[in-house]
Amino acid sequence: MSDVADATTPITSRHDPRYEVVMYRHVGIDGAWTLDYYRGHGGYASARKALTTMTPAQVIDEVKASKLRGRGGAGFPTGVKWSFMPPVDGRQRLLVVNADESEPGSFKDRYIMEDDPHQLIEGIIIGCYAIQATKAFIYIRGEYGLGYRRLVQAVEEARAAGILGKNALGSDVEVDITVHRGAGAYICGEETALMNSLEGLRGNPRLKPPFPAQAGVYGLPTTINNVTTMTSVVHIIERGADWFASMGTEDSKGTKLYQISGTVVRPGVYELPMGATFRELIYDLAGGPKGEAKGFFPGGSSTPPFPWRDEFLDMPMDYGTLANSGSMLGTGGVIVIPKEKDIVDAMYNVVRFYAHESCGKCTPCREGISTWLPKMYQKLLAGLGTREDLDLMEDMVRNTRGTAFCPLADACAMPVQASFKWFRDEYEYLVDHGTPMYTKNDWWEA
Repeated sequence: MSDVADATTPITSRHDPRYEVVMYRHVGIDGAWTLDYYRGHGGYASARKALTTMTPAQVIDEVKASKLRGRGGAGFPTGVKWSFMPPVDGRQRLLVVNADESEPGSFKDRYIMEDDPHQLIEGIIIGCYAIQATKAFIYIRGEYGLGYRRLVQAVEEARAAGILGKNALGSDVEVDITVHRGAGAYICGEETALMNSLEGLRGNPRLKPPFPAQAGVYGLPTTINNVTTMTSVVHIIERGADWFASMGTEDSKGTKLYQISGTVVRPGVYELPMGATFRELIYDLAGGPKGEAKGFFPGGSSTPPFPWRDEFLDMPMDYGTLANSGSMLGTGGVIVIPKEKDIVDAMYNVVRFYAHESCGKCTPCREGISTWLPKMYQKLLAGLGTREDLDLMEDMVRNTRGTAFCPLADACAMPVQASFKWFRDEYEYLVDHGTPMYTKNDWWEA
């Protein structure tokens, strides 16, 4: 199938004059996915610099000094994670890129893989050199058909040009990449479930420890990073750690790709310094909500939502501030909820997603998130709920948190818990009247 047949137009606004576009500077440009285009715009200079003028330890130190935190959602310091790899002992070492972008509200990685795959490959070369890995895997979401084909094409181009292989970029460093297409399981975005899937096993999470650096894919030392973590590394090596660390807040440095969807005028991906406010993203860049809004998810559907209040709209979008406020930055995927959307029905939709995507390994997910909680929402929406049901549901999600092998149970429980905190009046109205306070049931549509 040709790329033209199902190519998408990125819903991206990249031209805010206040901020420099870095990771997205080639997104949306025809032909940007080719090697000729990438090299014609300075591509692979950072990788060449790392391989020829820096030691692996110096690369790690530069990334540490930049204070780059992982862009996949957890926000763990990247350089610190790289330093967890054990001393070289003769075993093959692996780098895995988590491109299984399945969080509802998240689509930042997609356009890099579709329009600028060589930027990701360059970051992988640098990362492999830093941790002294000879092999990398890109685990891409199964539904990303165009991104998969573009990545495969880019890897083949890079290999044919000597950028990948036993003497990457003419050096004595060996780096090769395999693009692995997932089968559409959200659970495989969790790093240990991803490793199982790569090995051909069922995508269930593993118990930690051991951590991937000690026993990862095939039992080998493995580091796992997100797509935009790796592309950030390209620019840190090019411009230096001080440049990256000069942007952002005290605990959240550099730029980040923020996504916004829901009922806004200009949904899309916006590259901003960390610490920009939700108001700036929603109003200045995305054009504001269409009609009246009641709240928003700050970082994807797994993050606790906020009500539509100035104190939250003016909150800086960084890891520490969001954590201190009782929510999370997550992937930076902001979802605006219109006032007309009934919150009970909205949360039922969230719960159904996580119930469907649970692997069922753990009792809290198998019996609670996947079975009991959806049925309770069905009971409420059928007009049969009681006040006691609300107390029981709230108690259940509170006690579910932190009890499963992986964060999927938390990803469902946290937004439900927050919906009770901020929008309990809508739950109580439904119980008392048998009908929702707001009857609009189209998902996120005003």
